[in-house]
Amino acid sequence: MSLLYEKDGFIAKVGLNRPEAKNALNPQLLMELLEAWREADRDDQVRAVVLYSALPDIFCAGMDLKSFIPILTRARGPETEAERWIVENPEAADLAMLKPNTLSKPVLAAVHGYCLTGGFETVMGADLRLASEDAVFQMREASLGIMPTGGSNIYLPRTVAPCRALEILLTADNYSADRLYEWGFLNRVVPGEKLMDETMAMAEKIAANGPLAVRGIIRCHREGRDLTYKDGFNLEREIGLPVFGSRDAREGVQAQREKRPPNFPGRF
Repeated sequence: MSLLYEKDGFIAKVGLNRPEAKNALNPQLLMELLEAWREADRDDQVRAVVLYSALPDIFCAGMDLKSFIPILTRARGPETEAERWIVENPEAADLAMLKPNTLSKPVLAAVHGYCLTGGFETVMGADLRLASEDAVFQMREASLGIMPTGGSNIYLPRTVAPCRALEILLTADNYSADRLYEWGFLNRVVPGEKLMDETMAMAEKIAANGPLAVRGIIRCHREGRDLTYKDGFNLEREIGLPVFGSRDAREGVQAQREKRPPNFPGRF
């Protein structure tokens, strides 16, 4: 398997695990990744998802061009189930790379080592991002004479200042975790040995909150980014008011009165 999937309490952990290619995204890995997102999304017991690398020294080497170019240029036909899947479902790779992120639960990315091109773009689609001090990010497409199409032209200017986004895309330089934290792309930069602990702690804190409230906040965040204030406020009300009348809300208030941790059912 190119991907690891396991549940740890209310957290689904999705681990890139393709050591022979430094986690480069090929059709097989993307197919498994999309299924992992869908599995986490339909599982009511999952309240947050953590994306990480199972390799010790790298997050992701980017897209596996050796796998994709022959298929996309029709130099040869698809030979495997995953290659046929990519050809028959051209939007599938986008969804696997969180372009767009359609999960109803928050996705947290834990990044260490090199995080390149398609791997970087997948991290852009996560909701929260933590990185180790040794993490290095790069969008190198322009240096290869190609244009990135995995979402970075859209995601980056909405995550960091537009001029910073253009610098990352146009220079094709390496950018440290500290620099991207300074620019607002990362939530935390931590020592490498603490990366997963810090990421899981954040995921667990989110998962301990009301599932309906968390899903509503995520939905409002994603759908409200391009709206006017008026339309955004209407969307917030449309999503949020039903949560006030939910079983989660009643349990939250009751737990506060009884001075105990809430046991949210995740139901309206």
